[in-house]
Amino acid sequence: MILPALLLFMLAGLALAWLTDRSYRRPLPELTRRWLDLFLLPLGRVLVLLLFIVCAYPALFGAPQVPSLSSLLAAEHGRVDRLITVLFVAGLLLPSIPGTRQWQGLVLPLQGMAGIALLASWLAAAQGIPIALWPSTHTWLLLAVLATLAVTAAHLLAAIVEDPVLRQDVAELMLLWLQAPVLLVYGHTLGKALLGAS
Repeated sequence: MILPALLLFMLAGLALAWLTDRSYRRPLPELTRRWLDLFLLPLGRVLVLLLFIVCAYPALFGAPQVPSLSSLLAAEHGRVDRLITVLFVAGLLLPSIPGTRQWQGLVLPLQGMAGIALLASWLAAAQGIPIALWPSTHTWLLLAVLATLAVTAAHLLAAIVEDPVLRQDVAELMLLWLQAPVLLVYGHTLGKALLGAS
């Protein structure tokens, strides 16, 4: 399940990068440009992250014997909307925190982790077991290292591109793709907690 999810994640990220590049190469009114930057592109990243989380379930948690995703989402009205809202609001609010605006590498993994945590909480409730969504210090350090490596690798790979618009697009695409290890580590951490509590 993980490999098909990764493939879809990469293809969706590539499609988003292509649309972003096309939009930035077209002359647009200032209001439209702001709407694109503040709403449409963040929403696109949310949908790409959501696609990965949904397609990787339940392998994302390393726990095959769990309720199906459809039954999990249908257990309570509005769960799909809530999942999208959590990811989107996290993407809007996190950049407003001082020091994070230039660090999209912090925002993206925290967005994905918020979605995974919400899914894990529903999974724990369905199984009637408690779960701690806050990882250990060791796991936090590992996640921080992976996020930092993602930022560094994305900028190094984008630096070889001469065109400034394409360079930015490549950096954002690589940064999006490189969130997968962070999300997999966090998901498996929660999966171990679920298995340990069951």
